[in-house]
Amino acid sequence: MRGRKSRMSPLVPHPPLAAIFDVDGTMVDNARYHERAWIELAGRRGRPIDGEYYRKNIHARANDLIVRTVFGEGCSAEFVRTVSREKEELYRETFRPAMKDTPGLTGLLEALSARGIPCAAASNSPKENVDMVLDGLGIRKFFRAVVDADQGLRGKPAPDLLLAAAERLGVPPESCVVFEDSASGFAAADNAGMPYVVIAHGATAEDRSRATNALAMYPDFRSIDIESLPVRR
Repeated sequence: MRGRKSRMSPLVPHPPLAAIFDVDGTMVDNARYHERAWIELAGRRGRPIDGEYYRKNIHARANDLIVRTVFGEGCSAEFVRTVSREKEELYRETFRPAMKDTPGLTGLLEALSARGIPCAAASNSPKENVDMVLDGLGIRKFFRAVVDADQGLRGKPAPDLLLAAAERLGVPPESCVVFEDSASGFAAADNAGMPYVVIAHGATAEDRSRATNALAMYPDFRSIDIESLPVRR
């Protein structure tokens, strides 16, 4: 799938027709748990990496890209699946007991629901990780569509996950607003032709510096006024 490149009306203040939420780093501040899991796994398998390498080379990327970055482009598909599964098990084991939502998330979801604005989740993470967050936080009821890495679509920065979410909500991409925290997510929104808002709570300084087309940047969800976000109608 490709983002829309046709002529579009200018951005004007309107509530969006739909909202699409990233999961990792956006709904929950879990970056350090992913980092620890990848560092531990790479060390176990004889390819030690440190935090600097993680942040510069693999942060917020899809697992298949991460495995090939760390272990080489020649990795078999089975090896990619095995390593990805092992890493995600490590991550869930450590993050589940510490999990909490980004401040204001539930309140914003309630406000969107009250206004009849449908929501979707779109994540590079596998289904089990996404399910852990949506069910663990008790927020699945707010999401009409959930798109994850196990559905055979290209991960961010490709636009596929976001476009699939918009299609399932029945809303044109340009009339959605995306809530994201990472450079790969910002690029995916740009590639999909979707306006996006940066949630800086879990974003690195480098990621924030790359949010050049953002509608706005907030530390968390508490001060977002959904009525005044500029989107295309």
